[in-house]
Amino acid sequence: MKKYVVSASLLAGLSMVSGAAFAQTSGTIGANIAHVDPDNGDNSQTYGINGGASISLGGNLAVLVEGAYSTNDDADVDTLSGAAHLISRDATQAFGGFVGLANVDGGGADADVWSIGGEYAKFFDTSTLAFTAAYASADDTDVDAWGLQGEYRVFLDDNTRFDIGLGWANIDTGFGEGDGFQIGSGVEYRFEGSPISIGGNVSYVEVADSDGVMVVGGTLRFDFGNDSLKARDRTGNTFGSVNGLLSFLN
Repeated sequence: MKKYVVSASLLAGLSMVSGAAFAQTSGTIGANIAHVDPDNGDNSQTYGINGGASISLGGNLAVLVEGAYSTNDDADVDTLSGAAHLISRDATQAFGGFVGLANVDGGGADADVWSIGGEYAKFFDTSTLAFTAAYASADDTDVDAWGLQGEYRVFLDDNTRFDIGLGWANIDTGFGEGDGFQIGSGVEYRFEGSPISIGGNVSYVEVADSDGVMVVGGTLRFDFGNDSLKARDRTGNTFGSVNGLLSFLN
């Protein structure tokens, strides 16, 4: 059950509907809720908050920082995560790298997970294609993983975005190796003349030989410093959450 809840904590509001967004002097604050439905297990709900900011280094370089906290009282699981990105970006593409750290407290079983990886995005007129490659390790539970994640974001207009995404990972538990995958989609809409946006997402995660879990979530976000969702994507946080691999490690 803990694995299902951790997956939801990481995916709800942090997956296909892009998480914290940034620009040169911008940021977001968000809240999310998710319904967790495992194939064989009890349903539960996860609640969380997330946010981020950007620090310009001059020219095309920027440091992006993000953080999130989520909790599931039904399973007594709390997840605290953060990451820092160093990126270079222009009008046609963006690329960079990140480091991340998360703490998962599962009712007395405390585990730290660190991650590192690279990311690339290509900008088109009305869409963005983004990729992430990452390695993550949970030393406390002797679990390691590396994987790939891709997102394709379509802007129906400047303030309406539809996302689809796929992820794959190879997981080494010390007892053997296996593969995991995730698939999902999301939508976000920002109200005209307002910094407020709402979103919804659905994801399915399957880890090695374990049963899968369906996660259905919703987000509420306050955006400052970006004129639209499309502007946030091009001058803010171009990349999705770096924490996708964590859903495979618990």
